[in-house]
Amino acid sequence: MEAGLRERKKERTRQELMRSALDQFAARGFDQVTVEDIAGACDVSPRTFFRYFSSKDDVLFAESDRSLVALLDALSHQPRDLPVLLALQQSVRALADNYEHQKIDVRLRHKIILATPALRTRVGERHQGWETAVIDQLHITGHTVGMSELDVRLVVAASLTGLRVAMSQWTSESEDADLTSLIDATFDRLRQGF
Repeated sequence: MEAGLRERKKERTRQELMRSALDQFAARGFDQVTVEDIAGACDVSPRTFFRYFSSKDDVLFAESDRSLVALLDALSHQPRDLPVLLALQQSVRALADNYEHQKIDVRLRHKIILATPALRTRVGERHQGWETAVIDQLHITGHTVGMSELDVRLVVAASLTGLRVAMSQWTSESEDADLTSLIDATFDRLRQGF
């Protein structure tokens, strides 16, 4: 089998597993769904599931992992002389288009997480990981030159909290809410405080 075809097939299986998990979590609740349920709905074995995901938590957060990679990539392309808060805003805005295209699934994930206490705790841990990764990327890109570590940590924590607030507002508002506008409004408020 040619490499391109093999990769497309693997990605299709990965997407099917994610779809199966999300649909079942929404219908029955996260805690009531097993890896066997998710795999069975896709006519694959649990062993196949574990080739793609290490747990049912990971299948729920897989898109979040891709978003972090996209955020770090966008941040790496921001001009070095751009003020750090603006570089963060531009990078966060780069995520909005992808979230908008997945609006139904993003909102569904948000609802599943809110309904599951253990997942809310996991989200907090993941956000800490995002902060560390963004701080590291800012140091690599040179955006933190002349800033104290306290200021770097504060601006990153505030920016990612701003993203979370914008996302929370967006997932709870009407269908016509615009995520980019919410992100910009959030960063405008942060900028007034900084």
